[in-house]
Amino acid sequence: MTFDPRKLKVLLIDDEPFIRTTLSQILLNIGIKNVYQCDSVNAGLDETVRVRPDLVFCDIHMPGEDGFVYVSEVRNDAIAAVAATPVVMLTSDAAHEAVRTAKEMRVNGYLVKPVSHAAVKKAIERALKVALE
Repeated sequence: MTFDPRKLKVLLIDDEPFIRTTLSQILLNIGIKNVYQCDSVNAGLDETVRVRPDLVFCDIHMPGEDGFVYVSEVRNDAIAAVAATPVVMLTSDAAHEAVRTAKEMRVNGYLVKPVSHAAVKKAIERALKVALE
């Protein structure tokens, strides 16, 4: 089944503006126009409830709370639709421990920075179980 990427809402949570800008550009190139950005876990949690994104890309290592705190909070949200939000971890950490923790937390994907257009598209398709146009 092919899916129109223009219908997707994607939230990016990363403390590095360069990463958010780069990933936003990749998403635009894929055809995703509704991209929201946050620079912290707390802002990301608020935005998740407000926007109800179809997919979230979340960095693991950020100042303050880390991406695993974000996933834990989302998965335990009282609102079922929020708890079911697909999350792809976006990180420079390819260590076995981080990957194992991500899997235990039921994340929907794991991308190691720097990311490519093809890797982002594949992560979206896997997380949402669709084929993008």
